[in-house]
Amino acid sequence: MKNSEDYKKILERLPEKLACLVQCKTVSYYDPEKEDEGEFTRLKAGLSQLYPLVNAKLRLDKPSNRALLYTWEGKDPSLAPVILCAHFDVVPPGDEAAWLHGPFSGELIDGELWGRGTQDIKVLMACILEAAESLLGQGFQPKHTIYFAFGGDEEIGGSRGAHAIGEFLGKQGVKASFLLDEGGPIAVRMLSFVERPLALIGVAEKGYADMVVTAEGQGGHASMPPRHTATGNLGRAIAYIEGHPSPARLTGTIRSFLSLLAPYSRQPYHFLFSALWLTAPAIRLAFAASPTTNALIRTTAACTMLQGSMKENVLADHAEANLNVRILPGESSQQVLERLAIQVKPFGASVFVKHPEAVVEPSAESGTDNEGWKAIVSALAVSHPSAACVPFLFSAGTDTKHYKDIVQATYRLTALPQDSEALERVHGDNERVNIEDLLRCGYFYLNLMESM
Repeated sequence: MKNSEDYKKILERLPEKLACLVQCKTVSYYDPEKEDEGEFTRLKAGLSQLYPLVNAKLRLDKPSNRALLYTWEGKDPSLAPVILCAHFDVVPPGDEAAWLHGPFSGELIDGELWGRGTQDIKVLMACILEAAESLLGQGFQPKHTIYFAFGGDEEIGGSRGAHAIGEFLGKQGVKASFLLDEGGPIAVRMLSFVERPLALIGVAEKGYADMVVTAEGQGGHASMPPRHTATGNLGRAIAYIEGHPSPARLTGTIRSFLSLLAPYSRQPYHFLFSALWLTAPAIRLAFAASPTTNALIRTTAACTMLQGSMKENVLADHAEANLNVRILPGESSQQVLERLAIQVKPFGASVFVKHPEAVVEPSAESGTDNEGWKAIVSALAVSHPSAACVPFLFSAGTDTKHYKDIVQATYRLTALPQDSEALERVHGDNERVNIEDLLRCGYFYLNLMESM
């Protein structure tokens, strides 16, 4: 398959099959009563018709009703296995009237396939399975055992899907060489000083926590307020947090990202990224100027919800604010909590973790020396030869947290060329994928599996 256009013919049914997956309304909700179990059943039942060789020749385990695990036995049992992930649930469509074509239509219009899951992330499930279907048809067997791990509740945390799969594999004693899940795109025109597309391969992921800042005060009639009210103290505490963000820091991932980005960058960026020992302070200052890059160099705490009095003319005796915290690798949720507590104490406020069970600590940073990194880069060189591969800090959450104890290295990539406008459609209106890009994504997985 190397350097061949034959992949378009081999994968010609990929758009049609992805359309079938998109037409299943597998919307996940925190309240299971809102989910349509019939749609999840329809998708799972349809896989045997869409991918008959995969379902006939690979073992299928179902650790839960939101978990599918295919096992493709490798030729050499002494080699550590590989895990390829995706999820088959999607977020709600929002205002369906705002869509030019139905969110679950799976329509093919002017070379694009429309609907929820075409970007996030049924697209990867379809690409993985179609690539395997093709290779099985050629009689191919990988050297490594390959697991296809598909969860059905990633959008709400993955507790029934990826978590169940991770536990299942852990009980079998699986220690995988590497895992590949959704992640950074092949970024097009996102950095003005780089002309080439950039394959942003996530090698680390920020942590997540919701923390609540609270302030107590004297309730009563608002016509006779004390000098400082509960809501006023809360407001000053939040303002202080926003005015004193966590220290900026270039993690190992970001340093590696900039170093590998340097050869593709115009001056003066080429120099700035090549001499981090000298230029790191200037880079931290520059990154802090934009919300997008600022999130790469520090733990962030965004105030998202406020609550005070329930009536216009009544003083609140209790006020609180929710902080959505994204934690930079190298720091823990406990360290963040302690820092915030010190910041709000002068205002008579305190802070606690809202949902301790939902806290996700930052991931470890995976290196570029693992065989997985090398295999991913080699496969991209064939499927997307113009893309430069760089390690990246992924700010959003994925299912990878549920596999951290059973893998040596974790990578996050969505092998689709996307610009800033395209990324806005993820979880937004008019989600869609270009057919040529879809076929190349399938080609990426085809080459990746061939190398395993």
